[in-house]
Amino acid sequence: MTVEIGTQSDQGAPDIFPEMRLTMYRKMFECRLLEQRAYDLFMQNLVKGTSHLALGQEAVAVGFGEAMRDDDYTFCTYRGHIHTYVRGASMTKILGELMGRTCGLMRGKGGSMHLTSTAHGAMGSYAIVGAHMPIAAGAAWSAQYRGSGQVAVCFFGDGTTNIGAFHEALNFAVIWKLPVIFVCENNLYMEYTPIDAVTAVKNPAADR
Repeated sequence: MTVEIGTQSDQGAPDIFPEMRLTMYRKMFECRLLEQRAYDLFMQNLVKGTSHLALGQEAVAVGFGEAMRDDDYTFCTYRGHIHTYVRGASMTKILGELMGRTCGLMRGKGGSMHLTSTAHGAMGSYAIVGAHMPIAAGAAWSAQYRGSGQVAVCFFGDGTTNIGAFHEALNFAVIWKLPVIFVCENNLYMEYTPIDAVTAVKNPAADR
């Protein structure tokens, strides 16, 4: 991840180039349109299977999407529509996949929860909570072994922090000093359960 999108401010926070701010805003708007369209199609019963949205979380995916190299890896949860889009996959192919069409990313066989486009470094959405975290660590280990300079970025939700694979993946990453970034998108709920009702710490990822 060596893409320059801004400079360092006196306060230590990144000062994003003005033109990059506009690019990122436009991409966030496109992500919102994509998710709204996915919702509309789902409500019309045109989506095969179920669908999970990331409305309101566009900035996280876009920020990482702009900072990543084309050959970096992305691993995401079943809320992975926009994470796949920011890596370069087209809206047509993403929505086609949701609808089970042959024009989809996986010819309609993966659906909403298994979006994959290896050509864009999008190494999959995963329906099993936490299952992708050790896989992301493995991809990072591969990059480290090959000396390619690639980075694996792994998105996960707050509920994943209560899964064993979360702790195992973070432990491996630290022991082997892997080029992997774990990104917690905390929406405060494990599906229908408030995270604070089932988690002993205030910040599910940071406090672990």
